Amino acid sequence: MFQVSDSSRERRRDTAMAAAVDEAIRFDRECGAALAWAYLAAHGLPPETILRVLSQAPDGAVPRRQSTH
Repeated sequence: MFQVSDSSRERRRDTAMAAAVDEAIRFDRECGAALAWAYLAAHGLPPETILRVLSQAPDGAVPRRQSTH
């Protein structure tokens, strides 16, 4: 991966990636794994990570973070 010297930038990246994973879990549930896979790949996740995320998301999985909107 890459090194980030500014910890606030690193936190933003982690938060953004976590949000992308949660969105992909929703896509998997609502639209199928192909769309979820493409979405995560577009966000730079390696294939082995995408496989782990999508294979561990049971049907009806609720994302870890809920939107506050």
